[in-house]
Amino acid sequence: MDIELQKMGVRDFFKGRNVFVTGGTGFMGKVLIEKLVRSCPGIGQIYILVRNRKGKDIKDRIKEMCNVQLFDTIKSRSPGLLEEKLVPVLGNMTDLRLGLSDKDYSMLVENVSVIFHAAASVRFDEPIRDATIMNVRGTREVVQLAKDIKNLAVLLHVSTAYCNCNRIKVDEKVYESPMNWRDAIAIAENMDPTLSSILTKKFLGSFPNTYTLTKLFAEQIINEERYNIPSVIFRPSIVISSYNDPVSGWLDNFNGPIGLMVACGKGIVRVTLAGKTIIPDYMAVDVSVKAMIVAAWDRATSSPGNNGLLPVYNSASVSKSISNNQLTEMGLKFMQFYPFEIMMWRPQISITSCYYYYYTATLLQQVLPSILVDGLLNIFGIPHKQLLGLQKKIYIMTMALSYFTTQSWSFQNTKFLSLIDKIPEVDHEEFNYDFKNIDQEQFFENALLGAQKYMFNVDTKRFPIARRNLWRLTWLDRLVQVIAVVLLVWLLIQFDVIPCTYLQYISYWFKPSA
Repeated sequence: MDIELQKMGVRDFFKGRNVFVTGGTGFMGKVLIEKLVRSCPGIGQIYILVRNRKGKDIKDRIKEMCNVQLFDTIKSRSPGLLEEKLVPVLGNMTDLRLGLSDKDYSMLVENVSVIFHAAASVRFDEPIRDATIMNVRGTREVVQLAKDIKNLAVLLHVSTAYCNCNRIKVDEKVYESPMNWRDAIAIAENMDPTLSSILTKKFLGSFPNTYTLTKLFAEQIINEERYNIPSVIFRPSIVISSYNDPVSGWLDNFNGPIGLMVACGKGIVRVTLAGKTIIPDYMAVDVSVKAMIVAAWDRATSSPGNNGLLPVYNSASVSKSISNNQLTEMGLKFMQFYPFEIMMWRPQISITSCYYYYYTATLLQQVLPSILVDGLLNIFGIPHKQLLGLQKKIYIMTMALSYFTTQSWSFQNTKFLSLIDKIPEVDHEEFNYDFKNIDQEQFFENALLGAQKYMFNVDTKRFPIARRNLWRLTWLDRLVQVIAVVLLVWLLIQFDVIPCTYLQYISYWFKPSA
């Protein structure tokens, strides 16, 4: 290990270095790129693996990405810097050699010294063949590129804390997988796509989905090559909205608890399948990204230990998360202050861990009202997105997540937290990711406001109008409930379920005294 390299701070380390990023157009990838450019302005080129998509070439996709509000801070502080640093490289994680041309492959081999491998298929219902090709074979191809790179300082592989979800307690180490990763790739490459869908459940064994299993296989590749390339495994838990860097509440998807808050606030979801006291592990995306950069810097500037163990970090919040019940109560409270202007119904939600109750409540409280609203809008010729189709997607997503929302895990994060102490004083302001003082209520309030701002372009000046709409829906909801109870009692009387004598007995107590 170079003595000068060991003395380098975080920003000094990245100065002049070229970085290769996979998954750069994804949620964490965007935040990573923004942070590297803004906090390490002396960084070299950031090469981003991008594929042509939906009629847009790679340059158009990067240009479109740079227009996201996340990058407003860096563009206002240093105009033109972002565009100067980002270099799209045509490729595909599902192709051999990442689909890179000979020219681009040679360029990366000659120029890159840091790799952040964050690309992955995160779909839970992905057939085992497709998930393996993307997550496992794709990782193998990244590792091969890393081995060819002439001056590699570090490869950071982004895994997931839930890749060992078949264990209740997860330490910061690599665990054995139920199958050799080479066999998994061989099976995927020779498996018929149709047969893949049929055999997926059998292939999973004790794992809930193909995402967690294939991410575990990918870790085996990194671990096997630990003596050949300087590498580190970084395991985020459930990554959600940003805390405050560069802005609070930024996100670009409806995954996780913020999606549930939004769906509840819109009146679309009124029941969810989860354990009330279960405490999922959430981590703000900017906190996790800072730690990623620090972990890469530490591995590159530290002498490897004599034990030969691969550095593994569980980016988990542990004691700072809150229960599902607390989360939904918090969301309902915030929705009273910051309601959506357009809602299907009054925000309200119940939590249950009983599948049969969840199924029945979903049918009565979500599916049937959606059919009614769709029908009325169709009759009046009002264009809209079919609510019934949306309910189907919500049901499928809820069932896929139920494995994680109805049980909890214990993630060891000692090594993850110890990295904070290694951050040089000069880099503390930019890279200190200590989250012990984060106010959970304030964080989720900002997250909800962020979802409205960044996902729905809500004008905060119209909140008074939205509150009036919520007031009307609240009273309408109460009126409907009263009518429903009266109608139910009337039907019970008509079918002699409740004898009239009972009503006479009740009415006796309400007679005015003589």
